[in-house]
Amino acid sequence: MRSHTPAWLRWGGFTLLMLVMIALPFMNEAFRVNQFIKWMCLAVAAAGLNLLTGYNGQISVGHGALYGLGAYTSALIVVHSTMPMLLTIIVAAVVCFAAGVLIGVPALRIKGLYLALVTLAVAVLFPAIIEQFSSLTGGRSGLSMSVPQADCPRGRAECPIRWEPPIDGLAEDQWRYFIVLAITVAVFVLTANVVRSRVGRSLVAIRDNEIAADTSGINVSRTKIITFGLSAAVAGIGGAMLALLNGNPRVNPGSFELLVSIYLLVAVVVGGPATIIGPAIGAAIYGIFTDVIAPELPGNLENATPVILGVLLVVQMLIAPNGIAGQFKDLQAHIAARRNASGEDPGDGEGESGNAGAQQEIANPGGTPR
Repeated sequence: MRSHTPAWLRWGGFTLLMLVMIALPFMNEAFRVNQFIKWMCLAVAAAGLNLLTGYNGQISVGHGALYGLGAYTSALIVVHSTMPMLLTIIVAAVVCFAAGVLIGVPALRIKGLYLALVTLAVAVLFPAIIEQFSSLTGGRSGLSMSVPQADCPRGRAECPIRWEPPIDGLAEDQWRYFIVLAITVAVFVLTANVVRSRVGRSLVAIRDNEIAADTSGINVSRTKIITFGLSAAVAGIGGAMLALLNGNPRVNPGSFELLVSIYLLVAVVVGGPATIIGPAIGAAIYGIFTDVIAPELPGNLENATPVILGVLLVVQMLIAPNGIAGQFKDLQAHIAARRNASGEDPGDGEGESGNAGAQQEIANPGGTPR
């Protein structure tokens, strides 16, 4: 579908957004920068869920488990090997891709609410599996990401992982922020390219009419499985970044419980399913509400944060059922349709009518009525 936004406006908006994102770590304290990092990790995981649910129509309530699988995969490799930390993010993506394919195979025979229930079971079982293998994962107390280092304080043999900034004057939290920002932008650009490719058109075709897509030659089963794998891989990248770069040297199973899967789904719905930027908008709104607004609420309302979030979600669904980015796209399409109907864009209309006339002349050069 062709965008109704002029190219100069799209690139100008992207440039302005990037300037704001680059300036944020220099304008906020370290604790707030760490919160920004968590929001971006959540946005990446939500982008993976959006690829599956928004574009392909497969409902998943278990992406919090894949998010956690990426985090634990990266953390375990860092603790038990000397592999470069950024490279472990790629390994986590590969592991999560394989897990997504395994989940996607049985998902071929079920759909809708039944698929949601299966993925819900995955989300519920993940913390239990982490506790079952506590000797490896640290169990309920979490996995400490301490590694041998030459200059550990107090003469200890191991200390938490650190990210040394390559530029003098750049704080560690700022350096971690820019690493996460670069990976997040790369993931969203790659996701946009996938969506606009032939694979992306196949995803939408299957979502809209699976029988028609199969009839037109699309391999529905293979596309669904690959989509599940890609979606899981993107979620795993978000989890790996959260484990390595959020400033907390410990990975806790409580960070990947069922509620995390629900929050990922909320981010997609609020931001706008089947839109590129929607998951980022939804993750930012969720982060602002939970980390900025909720702590400022009176004490008797702070514990009711999930209820307030649910009520706001219902209100948002009534006002903008397609999400914020989806509603903006609908508004653009409505304005473009009104302009075409009122004849404000005669150049396009003349071009279309001219082409139609030329085609009619070619088909019927003598002008004889058919």
